[in-house]
Formats: sequence, C-alpha cells, structure tokens
Amino acid sequence: MKKCFWALLCLSLAAPLVHADAGDIKARQQYMKDWRGLNKKMGAIIKKSDAQSFPAKEFALLAVQLNETANEPWQHYDADSRGEGSDAKAAVWEKPQEFQAAIKRFTDAAAELDKAAKTGSYDAVKVSFGKVGQSCKACHDKFKD
Repeated sequence: MKKCFWALLCLSLAAPLVHADAGDIKARQQYMKDWRGLNKKMGAIIKKSDAQSFPAKEFALLAVQLNETANEPWQHYDADSRGEGSDAKAAVWEKPQEFQAAIKRFTDAAAELDKAAKTGSYDAVKVSFGKVGQSCKACHDKFKD
C-alpha cells in the first residue's frame, strides 16, 4: 500500500512537468515561426538592397507585422505550459525577471525597427534590424533549448 501511495504521489508531482499545455506551446511556437519568416524576408531585403534600391514600403509592411505581434506570445508562457513538447528552458519560470527583461529588449527592438522602417532610411533599418536579431539570439541562448 505504501509503495502504491508513493508511486501515485510521484506521478502526480511529475504530471505538470510532463504534460505541458499543448495549446499554449503551439501558440507561442507559431508566433516564433511567423517571426522567423518575417526576419528571413527582411534579412533578404537588406542583403539585396542598398540605400538607393531599398524597397522601403515593402520592408515597412513586414516591420509593422513584427511590431504588432511583438507582445503576443508571452501570455502563452504560463506554468502549465512547461515540459514535454516545449523548447523553453526552465529558466523562463525560474528567472521571471530576466525573462521579462529579455521580452522588453525584443519588444523595444521591434518597435524601433518599425519606427525606422517608417522613415524609409536603409541605414536606420539596417541598424534596427541588427538589434532585433541580437535580442532574439540573446533570449534564445538563455531561455530556449
């Protein structure tokens, strides 16, 4: 009877870590996938362009999409969404202030890119796009498996 009790207790404690909320995980992964696509398109535009040939309007449409969704996935990082199927490291939940700071760096960078894109300045966009990439990499290095 004691063995059964301990086995059930262990299973009940481990269950939240093993069975993550698949809806939240899929939602945040879809945002990241969408952003990856936007970043690839924006990066290709920057690589192919210079100050004279930069398609400012096309780029601005992509930058606004990134900025408008920059705050969306973070609500999907609740305690029930950790574990199997999640690429998020435990640090997301163990170091919430650091995670929030990383989110702020990204959302600020996305807003700066949107603002730069609206000016049409290739040089401003190039610098701001680099900041977005840096914020993504820093967050993924610390908070993504």
